[in-house]
Amino acid sequence: MKYVLSAIMLVLSASTYAVTDSNFSVGLGLDHGGLGARYSKNQGQNKYFGSLGLLSYVERSGAAIGYGIGWEHMVSPDKHGLGLFLGSVDSKHFGEDVATYHGVSALYNYYFSGFSEKSFVIGASLYTGTTLDEEDYVSDKIAGVGIKLAYQW
Repeated sequence: MKYVLSAIMLVLSASTYAVTDSNFSVGLGLDHGGLGARYSKNQGQNKYFGSLGLLSYVERSGAAIGYGIGWEHMVSPDKHGLGLFLGSVDSKHFGEDVATYHGVSALYNYYFSGFSEKSFVIGASLYTGTTLDEEDYVSDKIAGVGIKLAYQW
């Protein structure tokens, strides 16, 4: 957990030097790594981003770290975005073990004040992923729907 907090603090401090062609956001959602942070680089109608967060936590098995990269495209008007995300999409806890699912997700985000502006953001995602248990060499697949609530600077 201290490593996740350290990474988030590092991103927060770096974002103070960011120019207007980038955004930093914190929130809850798949494209934030669960409960985490997202840094986006804006280029015209596109955003390219990376995220890091806490995907899930159970005291017995510990934390599952969420991370990934993605792309989002502004669609008409300036407040709607559609995109793709590649990374950790879900996790399951089994006793003292945790399985992290990696995969792909389709994203929709609504920006209340605009695609590149300071704004609250809500959204949804459809995802699919797989995991591999290295000890038993067992593959497991998962699919689902997620929601998002965030604030971007």
